[in-house]
Amino acid sequence: MNGTTSNYTVTGAQIIVETLFAVLALGSIILFGLRYASVFGSEFQKLALLLDYFVCILFATKAVWDLWRAPDKRRWLKWGWADFAASVPEVEALRALRLLRLLLIIRVMRSTTQSVHSIATYFNLGRTRAVVATVFSLIVVSLVMSSFLILGAEGSHPEANIRTAENALLWAVATLFGAEPVYFGDHYPVTMGGRLISLWLVIVSLGLIGSLAGIISAWIEEEPES
Repeated sequence: MNGTTSNYTVTGAQIIVETLFAVLALGSIILFGLRYASVFGSEFQKLALLLDYFVCILFATKAVWDLWRAPDKRRWLKWGWADFAASVPEVEALRALRLLRLLLIIRVMRSTTQSVHSIATYFNLGRTRAVVATVFSLIVVSLVMSSFLILGAEGSHPEANIRTAENALLWAVATLFGAEPVYFGDHYPVTMGGRLISLWLVIVSLGLIGSLAGIISAWIEEEPES
């Protein structure tokens, strides 16, 4: 994103993706603030660090993509340099630059969406891409949330097998994408809270898979323009 909407058309997909990155930016800053306040145990801190690596990869990937598609690369770098800097792991001071993501999404939303009707108009531009962006956003948010929730529910139980950051993250990935637990260390919840989290994640997974299946089916059935 280059901080302006005059160079290309804003779509619902772009709004969804920018909102996702704004949420990730704010969430990562809050998590590391709690980490330094010693609110989390050691495994929660480790999970926060692992997920921050993932967020850094997302920020770096998006920064490269935005730079590549920017009509005026020099103008994009006026704001975009912060995305590159914020994608550097292990440097605590640079995480504060992610707050710029919040300012940018607010700026875009104020300049492009003045009413409910205009918001609907933007989401009608590239509706399929908007659905794909929504599915991608839900996958990211579901992985992050379920990892922390399952570690909180299972981490202190004496018979649990999801007691480390790696276990929680692998379980979340396996459950969300419907993989057999045996291929991911055979991790599964043993508490009632953990089972409810697992049920919620399975339901979310079915919805995401159904949405993607519908998109793929529409692409296959779509006839080429003559």
